[in-house]
Amino acid sequence: MNFELIPLQKTMEVLKSEPDPEAAFQKILSFGNKSLPSSIWIHYEKMNLSTDIQEAQAWIQQSLDRHPQTSGIYLGLDTLNMNEGTGTNIEIGLSISCNPNELVDDWAYVCEHYGESHLIKGLFEVSHTFSNEQKWNREERSFAEYLIFLAYSGVVLREALFSIESDINFLSMWGFHDGDMFYLVQKMNEIKEVVAGKE
Repeated sequence: MNFELIPLQKTMEVLKSEPDPEAAFQKILSFGNKSLPSSIWIHYEKMNLSTDIQEAQAWIQQSLDRHPQTSGIYLGLDTLNMNEGTGTNIEIGLSISCNPNELVDDWAYVCEHYGESHLIKGLFEVSHTFSNEQKWNREERSFAEYLIFLAYSGVVLREALFSIESDINFLSMWGFHDGDMFYLVQKMNEIKEVVAGKE
């Protein structure tokens, strides 16, 4: 797969600048289709963002309630453990050594606590498109899998993080647990800000 075609910078810009989750995801889909025109993109146009956001918010909040001193939230995508919809596709790590004032990522690789993993259902529901060799070629499937997993989870988790309650400041990171990681939301005092992107 040609990673240079993936509209990563545009995806991060949309996460920062487009407050409406539906509009943000549709813009990213448009970028994907422009970078690699394909019929595969139509399968992601009606994903259930609102339900996935609500469930992700409850999951993150539960984890933070168990570890209220958390200052760093790591959210790692894992596409291999969905088990026909009964498994998970994202893990959570909770750090107390993260300095939320600084955009550094060393804390995210060894967190003091790890909570129960979670399934973003929308990502499982479209996962057949990433393996259908008869309908799409490898480039289409790999490209879509990377962008959809990253972008859809980014929108879902951005909204969830903006809804959670925490008394202390935090920095969050998300991305592929064995690959690219990005900053997402930073809370400083009463202000939550999207800082999507790399250092």
